Parts: sequence; structure tokens; C-alpha cells
Amino acid sequence: MTVEKLQLTLHAAQLKNVAGLGKGKSDPFAIVTLLATGPGETPRVLGKTEVIKNTLSPNWTTSFLFDYEFGKETHINVSIIDEVRKKSDKPMGSAVFEIGDILGSRGSIKAKKLKKGGTIYARIQKATPVSAGEGAPRMDGVK
Repeated sequence: MTVEKLQLTLHAAQLKNVAGLGKGKSDPFAIVTLLATGPGETPRVLGKTEVIKNTLSPNWTTSFLFDYEFGKETHINVSIIDEVRKKSDKPMGSAVFEIGDILGSRGSIKAKKLKKGGTIYARIQKATPVSAGEGAPRMDGVK
């Protein structure tokens, strides 16, 4: 049983504008939920992206870290929502991705078309430890 820490990033293209007449373009954000994989488990919300104002092709910078057990079917749900001031937010669409499918795709990117219009792109890569890299401080003692 190999468990790996993975990092998910998202972007979308050509979403359907649900802002309404005379209100410009939608202000989309995404909510990512790790779905239950077996009996007794519950879905776990990994978090939400930042809101990107006035666009139908958001490229979110927020990424999501999670543990993935290789060989175990694991699904995530990505819901895209239009942030609406003073009223309730409007759903723009959602899609379910299987982690193994994304990892097996070229470039580890998978696209899903939304019923309401547009496409969500999910990309997964191995999470890099924070301490890795050139800038990591060294803890050598002073002699």
C-alpha cells in the first residue's frame, strides 16, 4: 500500500455566464470534495479556490493537497460556483474525476465538459515537500 501526497490544481474554460442580464460576467470559484471511498467513510471538503472576478475562463492559483493510496479508486468532485453579492451564489456546473484517470492521462491533466457549458481541467502532480529545493535552510552547527 503506497500512499503518496498529491497536489491538485484547476482551471476552466468557456464557462456559461450565469451572472444575469446587464451584470457582466460570472465571478467563479471552485469547491473540491474528496468523495467517500467505502462504507463508513464520509466525503471531505478539501477547500475552495479564490474567486476570480468577471471571467468565464478562470485559472485558479489555489492548489489542494491530499493523500492518495495507489490502486485504490478515489474520486473528487469539483463544483464551480458564481459568487453573487447580496444574494445566494449560483452553481455553474460540477464534474467528478477519478484520481487514477488523471494520473494516467498525458501531462496528468484531465478535462470534463459541463452540462451547462464549459470545461473543467484538473491537473495532479506529486506534492513537493516544503523543505525541498535550493532555498532550504541548513542546520549545520557553528564550529
